Amino acid sequence: MIAIMSHPAAAPGRAGGEASPPGDWPPELRRLAQSLSVRSGQSLFHRGETPHRVYWVDHGELRLQRTSADGRIIVLQRVRQGFLAEASLQAPAYHCDGWVAQDGLLWQFPRDRLLGAMQASAPLALWWATRLAQQLRDARLRCERLALRGARDRVLHAVDTEGQGGALQLPPLRKDWADELGLTPEALYRTLAALRREGVLVLDGNTLSRT
Repeated sequence: MIAIMSHPAAAPGRAGGEASPPGDWPPELRRLAQSLSVRSGQSLFHRGETPHRVYWVDHGELRLQRTSADGRIIVLQRVRQGFLAEASLQAPAYHCDGWVAQDGLLWQFPRDRLLGAMQASAPLALWWATRLAQQLRDARLRCERLALRGARDRVLHAVDTEGQGGALQLPPLRKDWADELGLTPEALYRTLAALRREGVLVLDGNTLSRT
């Protein structure tokens, strides 16, 4: 088991190099936040466990994933910045595994205290609902993409819906992106090569762009 370090939320700013919760969060949320350093390969929680915390990814990469019947890892969500396991706030169990793909920093919130704060603060509850709505829109896009039959369509869909200005930042390992797209690494490599050869996409380092 890899050790994890948890600290109370620092004061606003980054005095002494310490991280602070995002300044645009409601004050009630900032007061509950505790920092959590994580390392690649670490398991954060397992499917079926009772949730006791909700997380925000400050930096690094966290994944929600499941294992298929044939033993293949299916990546449900890849989070580089944003809430993680927010759907478990009122659920009796985590619906998937939380796994650390890259070293990083999280903010964690005790579930019971967060629920109590929302019950006491309508602005916080509304802020949270707005965030969940965005997460739902993102999830629908992922479901839409996985419903596409061809590898080519899935790759272009990801660039068009998740890219900024037609440019998408890819994870360091192509295999990780293949898992997220529901493709084998070989199918992804062939598709990227074909799209680049046809002049549809340009790959510059880890940036994939429309031409």
